[in-house]
Amino acid sequence: MKLSRKDRRSKRIPAEHRLLLTILNANGLEIAKEIVTTVEVSLHGARVRGIRTFRPDSQGVLTQLSSGQQAPVRIAWQAKTASKTASDAKYLDTGVEFLSAFDFWGATFSEPAAAPSPAESAGAASAAAAAPPPISPQGLLDELENASQPSGDRRARALEAAWCSVIEQLEERRVFSREELLASLRTIHQKFRPGKET
Repeated sequence: MKLSRKDRRSKRIPAEHRLLLTILNANGLEIAKEIVTTVEVSLHGARVRGIRTFRPDSQGVLTQLSSGQQAPVRIAWQAKTASKTASDAKYLDTGVEFLSAFDFWGATFSEPAAAPSPAESAGAASAAAAAPPPISPQGLLDELENASQPSGDRRARALEAAWCSVIEQLEERRVFSREELLASLRTIHQKFRPGKET
């Protein structure tokens, strides 16, 4: 059941992030997954849009495709999207609630505070200057190799999140469309399917 505006624990802000929502059974095994897009985010969860049906109170993991960061979540509610356009008719909005408290979005949800003092501004500027530089391609490969060291399901999830992120970024840059990628994968599958000589 959706919470009314007055019952919400934190402010919601409009945001669009691509995420992998994975639903797990009681034994921690994957039973469903979908790449979803956020509509709104809050300190305690998000409203995401996708096409799969999820049972309320089921639990799983939300993975950011851009960073691979993960958070355990609970499905709070699900309803048809409120949009009236024909193209949105197939979509469902799903409320996901974080099961642990941490900053998943890297955003501030409290009301704006008073302007910082000059000393605070200087401290913030020096902290920003000390921020690590963007990761290099070699650094990314090293991180992927380190993430791939654990065995089993965790390794598969890390690699899946990395590949989903790469595909998402290539799509955003219009290197290829989702349909072109699927056609290419089908061609590769036909070429190397079992029983066919190469």
